[in-house]
Amino acid sequence: MMQTILVCFNLLLLCACLGANAVPDIPTQPLQCVERPAPGRDGRDGLPGAAGTDGRDGLPGAAGTGGRDGLPGAAGTDGRDGLPGRDGEKGLPGNMGATGEKGNAGVRAAPAECPACAARKIHQCTWDNAGDEKDSGLVHQCSITKLRDDTGLHVRWIGSIRNIRTGAKLCSRWHIAFNGNECGNPARIDAQLYSSLEGLNIHRPSILEGICYGLSTGIVNVQLYVGDCRNPAQHPHGDSYTSWDSVSRMIIEEIPLA
Repeated sequence: MMQTILVCFNLLLLCACLGANAVPDIPTQPLQCVERPAPGRDGRDGLPGAAGTDGRDGLPGAAGTGGRDGLPGAAGTDGRDGLPGRDGEKGLPGNMGATGEKGNAGVRAAPAECPACAARKIHQCTWDNAGDEKDSGLVHQCSITKLRDDTGLHVRWIGSIRNIRTGAKLCSRWHIAFNGNECGNPARIDAQLYSSLEGLNIHRPSILEGICYGLSTGIVNVQLYVGDCRNPAQHPHGDSYTSWDSVSRMIIEEIPLA
């Protein structure tokens, strides 16, 4: 501020001197120059200026190089297995569940003498020491329920038989019947016993076996009969005996057609 005042003062003084020389008509006195006074003391500090605007962002620095990987640490040893824990306490019994709905009635199965027989439809009848002395007629009967029309019945009778010759009476015949009729499909199931010696009394273990087809479903009475031989005129009926002092049995199985 003080310097600005001094500059202005000097300019005014210079103009006055020049002006005096430019007007010749006006008498002038000799120019006397006055010495400038001594500079004044420094003025007080001015007020702080307004803040400047922010500078532009600097350029990004170069990326530093990555450090090297450290060495892997040594593997630790496995710890030992812990001791087994103790059994927990027994829990309280649960509440009784709700009663379930009543199920549908099952299908009634055919009767069977053993669980394994049901799958194969096997039936068995036995007679212990039946001792039947008749010469003609029904000896044994075993009733079953045949389930299908397209099956056959496999029948086996096991027991002892005897025929004694008395004079001209020398032949006896045993056969299997179904509801009183002999099998016709494919053929009869029978056996004949002929004795050539008079009074020979031998009870022989025997088997009558065969398969009969064409039998209807429902109750079937499987029967053992004794009677005349096929040619009674030539071989008259002898003295018959069935199932002496032993067990006789009849085994019946329903089987599919071959």
